[in-house]
Amino acid sequence: MRQERSNASFVQSGHAVRFDWGIDGLRRLGRECAVLVVVDVLSFATAVDMATGAGAHVLPLPQEDDRARQAAEAAGAVLAGPRGESDHSLSPSTLSDVAEGALIGLPSPNGARLCSVAAELGAIVFAGCLRNASAVAGAAGAAARNGPVGVVAAGERRGEHTLRFAVEDVLGAGAVISALPAEVGSRSVEAETVARSYRNVSDLRGELRGCESGRELVEWGYGQDVELACLADVSATAPRLRAGVFSRR
Repeated sequence: MRQERSNASFVQSGHAVRFDWGIDGLRRLGRECAVLVVVDVLSFATAVDMATGAGAHVLPLPQEDDRARQAAEAAGAVLAGPRGESDHSLSPSTLSDVAEGALIGLPSPNGARLCSVAAELGAIVFAGCLRNASAVAGAAGAAARNGPVGVVAAGERRGEHTLRFAVEDVLGAGAVISALPAEVGSRSVEAETVARSYRNVSDLRGELRGCESGRELVEWGYGQDVELACLADVSATAPRLRAGVFSRR
């Protein structure tokens, strides 16, 4: 009996809008949520928004090794390479002018991995970020059909098994949750706390440039990617995963 109560608490049962972190959190929410929104602001979900907004399609690849190359070749996709070494990469700024209709294989051991696991759970999967928060919220709310929506912040990985808190993903998740239609239903305490964190930010650009992930990208010379990521609700695209590929709806 104790274990049953604990499980219900972990999946935030009784609430229509729920929030959690990382792979483990995604699996927990996936027990009851038919719709999952994966938020990885710096940079997977922002890159997916840029590419699909240009009319391309994105094949998320959980690995960055030969398995990614083989999967891209099998799908007939153009494989995105490492930042600074390829025409197209996980850097969102390299995907703004991708050809309409192109299929881009996008390796990401974090955001892409979460999306792949969400699909394996049988969920409807959206990639959410600050740029498309309202569009994704509207599409996710409609797809839920009165069922619960789970919003999952990817966080950042330190090594293979350690998850780091990521401010940018809290803000992205909060933006999506804040934009979900009221008729979707009640928010868990976790979801409301994240939404409130987003609503209380007065300088979104400053938060993203000043957080650990943003500072890292700026130091590496990818400040433009942070600038693109911090633009809230500039995209009407709601990238949805269908048959393993993200496309705009």
